[in-house]
Amino acid sequence: MKKSKVINNNTRGYFSYLLISLLLIIAQPVTADSGATLMVTPSRVVFDERARSAQVTLMNTGTEAGTFRVSFIRQNMTEDGQFVAVKNNEKGMFSDPMIRFSPKQLVLPPGQSQVVRLMLRKPKNLADGEYRSHMLLQTLPKPSQNTLADSLKAKETETIKVEIIPVVGISIPVIVRHGKLENSLTIDNAKLIPGSEANPRASISVDMHRKGNSSVYGDFRAIFTPNDGDEPTVIALANGVAVYTPNTLRHFSIPISAPVGTSFSDGTIRIIFLESGKDEDSGLIAETKLSL
Repeated sequence: MKKSKVINNNTRGYFSYLLISLLLIIAQPVTADSGATLMVTPSRVVFDERARSAQVTLMNTGTEAGTFRVSFIRQNMTEDGQFVAVKNNEKGMFSDPMIRFSPKQLVLPPGQSQVVRLMLRKPKNLADGEYRSHMLLQTLPKPSQNTLADSLKAKETETIKVEIIPVVGISIPVIVRHGKLENSLTIDNAKLIPGSEANPRASISVDMHRKGNSSVYGDFRAIFTPNDGDEPTVIALANGVAVYTPNTLRHFSIPISAPVGTSFSDGTIRIIFLESGKDEDSGLIAETKLSL
């Protein structure tokens, strides 16, 4: 199989820039008004048949101490890849009833980290399939210095001041896989989306079609091969892309990393989806082509 590669220094620079940007997105820092910044690793937890424990590391990379709360929520993925809260009493295959975790709240000085430990307890007669909930990690604001009593006693005001302090957070999927699982993925409907005034960089959109009783997770690569005989060039990548159960369709857009204004006429773009951390020879899941 002919290997694709980046063929000039200019494109290499954009490839490196995009990779760094993706790493920053995966790290997903959350900053509170207090000056505490929460970094979380890993970005997802998966319990397979052999795993019974896992851990998530929280680090405060901010300049002040912060208080952080840990809990679980239930979310579904939309066809556009967004997460929406599950309605009360909505049925589904959720992992949180099987997960025990500690601590539920912690205080981290700046530059310090702490591990949240997760333990899995599967019930008897658990049906085969994939179960998913999301661990929510929230940065709590500092308590207000002015109490309600202070507001009532203040002579210079006749009203009570109400201060609304937002609570920011991040959620990561916690997945439990049990029994016989299978999945497959196809990608189609590839389109080249030109840049616009609001977003100068072009992108490639595809539809991801999932089948089976478990999710798919992997990395996208887009490779342009001109018809003039030049070597293939990696023009776009996106890591850590998932289609979670029960979704069977996801629309996904891959930003192109080539310089603004680069023409991709008279050639073919090959879009491949790989298992994370693997190459085309060992981890190819699906592919499609876009002729230009």
